[in-house]
Amino acid sequence: MTAARVGRAYNRWVKKSVSGRLYGLLAGPPGLMLVNTPAFNLHEELQLQPETRLLDIGCGSGALLELLASRVAFQRRPVGIDLSTTMLHLSDPRRASLVEGSGVQLPFADESFDVVTCAHVAKHLDDTSLLLLLAEVRRVLSFGGIAVVWDFAPTRSRLLNQWNEFVVTLGVRDCILRGYTTLSAFALEAGFEWVGNAHLRPFIYPPIPRASVIMGKAPVGWREPP
Repeated sequence: MTAARVGRAYNRWVKKSVSGRLYGLLAGPPGLMLVNTPAFNLHEELQLQPETRLLDIGCGSGALLELLASRVAFQRRPVGIDLSTTMLHLSDPRRASLVEGSGVQLPFADESFDVVTCAHVAKHLDDTSLLLLLAEVRRVLSFGGIAVVWDFAPTRSRLLNQWNEFVVTLGVRDCILRGYTTLSAFALEAGFEWVGNAHLRPFIYPPIPRASVIMGKAPVGWREPP
């Protein structure tokens, strides 16, 4: 599914369905503890500093940014971007700036951010759109910057994967569950000089595995070892 179709589908879903309204609650601060549990230690894992310029792609209501900003006294307000106007309208940003837009065509200049996060977005993108998103992430990162992407991952059971896809795509039909190996391969293809497993744990809800990837853009003057 293309990024634009995902945005339209989410807008309809959140506005018109009971499950969509429930998702709106989960995307807020209380639900963050369940859906994105590792976020509570992410400021330490990423060694965020007051001078860090932070971007969250697929920010929803901005709950992740609000949490991180409550732990780090950022000198510049962190920025979130989301396709869904409905999700953005659910926000009450006090410490972050939220923008409507697409991760595959970020409205920011090159090297605008030091750290980029992107949670539970990749599963809704086809391979072409995912590669575009990761290339855009690298473009807006400063040299020496890092990005962390996480999403639901497949299991070894085809039937369980089908059930999990149904659970995580209520209201949005298409879904591609990708494991660490696949996500890391896309990151390398997008141009990141180093890629590793972020090992984000635990995730409480829903009880579906996650894959998390940390990606780095090389500093100026870096040369790949022979």
